[in-house]
Amino acid sequence: MSTADTCERLSVLSGYPMMQHLASAYPSMLSKQWVGSITDDGAALLPIGIFATLHAIRVAYEVRKGMQLAGRQPLLQELFTMLTFSFGGAILTSLMLGRTQPWLESNTTVPVYATAYLLMACMPGDLLYSFLRRTAPISDVFLAGVDGLIRGYGVTAAGVDLVRGMQGQAVSHSLVAWIVTGTVLGSGGGIIDDFLQISRARWAFRTPSMFTSVSLDIKLSFGATLGYILTTHAWTFAEHAPGFPLSSTLDAVLAMVPHLSDHEAHVISGLLCSAVLSTTAHMRAGQYAAAERASLATARRKKTDEVASDSGADIESDSE
Repeated sequence: MSTADTCERLSVLSGYPMMQHLASAYPSMLSKQWVGSITDDGAALLPIGIFATLHAIRVAYEVRKGMQLAGRQPLLQELFTMLTFSFGGAILTSLMLGRTQPWLESNTTVPVYATAYLLMACMPGDLLYSFLRRTAPISDVFLAGVDGLIRGYGVTAAGVDLVRGMQGQAVSHSLVAWIVTGTVLGSGGGIIDDFLQISRARWAFRTPSMFTSVSLDIKLSFGATLGYILTTHAWTFAEHAPGFPLSSTLDAVLAMVPHLSDHEAHVISGLLCSAVLSTTAHMRAGQYAAAERASLATARRKKTDEVASDSGADIESDSE
């Protein structure tokens, strides 16, 4: 099947105007800034993305929760951990593709994410973290949903489409590169942590557990990437690998998958990722709350035992 034939195929959602509107508005919605273009030259007054800020808060919140139970670490170490989780996918995919790190090209990305964690970890009265804990599981579900919308778009548009667009390079025709890039982009922070244990007090290189127990992030990113490739019919053996055995038969099988336009597939991917992450966040919120209560109870017992021990020592001292 040629590229022209693929483009001519109608999407199964082409008859739904609301979906078409959502698909066209989705990219601009994700890039919307807190204060729009209200200056004379059309520049944004506050050029910071709303969804980027919410994603920064989500990652900072999850890192702080983990540190709260496992034990707090020096601030710079916690901040480094948070930034690695935030940009891990972009770091690994840029290294694989030989591209400039995208977080280095922006003047606002690192400051926004660093500020989010500093507020999460050091805000007077611990207001931000306390607010999110008091409003859990609603806060957990909301932030996870936002993360899903960003991730679903990222692994498809910033992952698969990025490699497809590298015209003139062999990698643009590699199905392996498409799948690996999309998967790693959506789960890179967890992969780095799995190898180096950066969320622990002492880092250590180890055999990653993902080879024995694949994480939800990897499964979700892989599923979104593969689903995007299949539903958009972006890959055909006739176009990209004509010499592959049984290429015509395989193309006939791939053509049976319901067709979506690229923009529609971006939206579907984002919505599915959002639904999965939100549901998981709701379940994990209850588990974390139970662990949090157990940790507080243990801390209270330890403090009570220390007070009793000190009182006993004082009584023995007085009796002597």
